[in-house]
Amino acid sequence: VLYGRDALAYLADGRRVQEQAARLGPVAPIAFVVLVVVQQLSAFIPAEPFELAAGYAFGFWEGSLVYLVGSVFGPVAIVAAVRLVGDRVLGLLVSPGKLERFERLGDSPRFELLLLLYFLIPVAPKDVMTYVAALAGVKPLRILLITTAGRLPSIAASALASSLAAGGDWRAAAFVAGGIAAFVVAGAAVYYRMRKREEARRDADDRTGAGRGES
Repeated sequence: VLYGRDALAYLADGRRVQEQAARLGPVAPIAFVVLVVVQQLSAFIPAEPFELAAGYAFGFWEGSLVYLVGSVFGPVAIVAAVRLVGDRVLGLLVSPGKLERFERLGDSPRFELLLLLYFLIPVAPKDVMTYVAALAGVKPLRILLITTAGRLPSIAASALASSLAAGGDWRAAAFVAGGIAAFVVAGAAVYYRMRKREEARRDADDRTGAGRGES
């Protein structure tokens, strides 16, 4: 905003961005880790732009590692926030209707499997699910292992695409980005089906409860 075209020209040159990040030394990756933690704590800022930025600014390997470190500290911060504030924290992030749905998910006996699936699906509300896991009493180490494993494919693919773009190989970057887009569309379809199935199960449970009350 301040520098207009000069800023756009600078950001469009991936090599210059990576050289600047290298000149900043440890400040750049530390600052980026802090940004990732803030993004995950917010629960509504999308993660994908940060994953792409990591590969663009640091390259594939370093970018993946930097983002992964942030993804380790993020769930730790979320667990700390839940222990500090309690269940009120989730009410600040989602609407009452969604809050009820997420609470039902937390009560599911298959919750840890659902947590992993949510993290593997690109469009699913990953960070909200981390809050749900903490509120459901899942052990912090298990939360950390599940969320880290679930993020790895997305981190690697996004960092690869943006690092290729930063190096000027736009054709390869576009090919990887196309694969990511296809995965996002497939993930959206899976997430939609999961939601519908969970809503149908909830309605069935409500009807069963109402029938028992009448009897």
